[in-house]
Amino acid sequence: MKYSRELRTGLIAIATIFAFVWGYNFLKGNDIFSKQRVFYTKYQNVGGLTKSNSVTVNGFKVGLVKDVYFEPVNRKELIVEFMLTADNYEIPRGTKAILVSDLLGTTSINLVTGQGDGYYTEGDTLISEVEAALMASITDLSSSLATTKVKADRLFESLDSLVGDIRDVLGPGDRESSVNRAITDLAATMDNLKNASSKIDGILAENGQLGRILADVEGFTTTLDENKDEIDNLLNNLSTLSDSLAAAELASTINNANKTFEELALAMEKINNGEGTIGKLFQDESIFKNLETATANLDSLFVDIKANPNRYVHVSVFGRKEKKDKKKK
Repeated sequence: MKYSRELRTGLIAIATIFAFVWGYNFLKGNDIFSKQRVFYTKYQNVGGLTKSNSVTVNGFKVGLVKDVYFEPVNRKELIVEFMLTADNYEIPRGTKAILVSDLLGTTSINLVTGQGDGYYTEGDTLISEVEAALMASITDLSSSLATTKVKADRLFESLDSLVGDIRDVLGPGDRESSVNRAITDLAATMDNLKNASSKIDGILAENGQLGRILADVEGFTTTLDENKDEIDNLLNNLSTLSDSLAAAELASTINNANKTFEELALAMEKINNGEGTIGKLFQDESIFKNLETATANLDSLFVDIKANPNRYVHVSVFGRKEKKDKKKK
């Protein structure tokens, strides 16, 4: 028997949809092939209980939470709807649905088996109870939430005050506000730093000032290294000269010079006092006047000799003639 292509395609699509639905419910803990019996319980606080959380008996999973919602009448309690997936388990009368939490903080329902006669039927409401540790954690959580609310209120007040302060600092939006002026000054500073950085880059460039200075220093260092021997000789000569000067009899030379200066000072003192020939020459005005007169006479004599040389010098080619007075004698 041959099937058409359309029929085969439809069967494959139906099988795929069925497998997807079954896989989705299986991952949620629902077995669509088993009988699902639904029961109810109520709590004031479910402590984070959500759909698909476990329902256990003595640590064995017998069902899961189907839904959690408020009671439609007074809306003060939460109704938890859970279903049993174990077909061979019946809930005895008097069983309590205790809300518990494990070490990881996952909340679940633990059914503590009662001793009553008979069993609960589908749709019945079980007695609820909250584990003491979970109740304490819920109470602590409520207290923490209250404290957190107070802190949050204070934080919001601080934020509101901060926003007000920021608004006051920023001003009404004009460019003359302190923040705008600070930003403008910062921009100018950044421009100055940029210019300074450019200048520094120019200095640090290979052909910049620093490069030339380093080249000169390197050349100077090379010159010093090349003339190291001459410099050493010069320093040795200076050291030898210093030693020679230190070894010379400078003390006696200085003493002799001091003695000479003292004698020169004593001679100058005698001259000033008019003692000796030089002193009398400087101190006696008559000698000065006589010298001045003699100098003047000598000058007149030189003038007359220059004007009448025949009076003083007689030159004869043929010999000197004797005066007539001498012949008469």
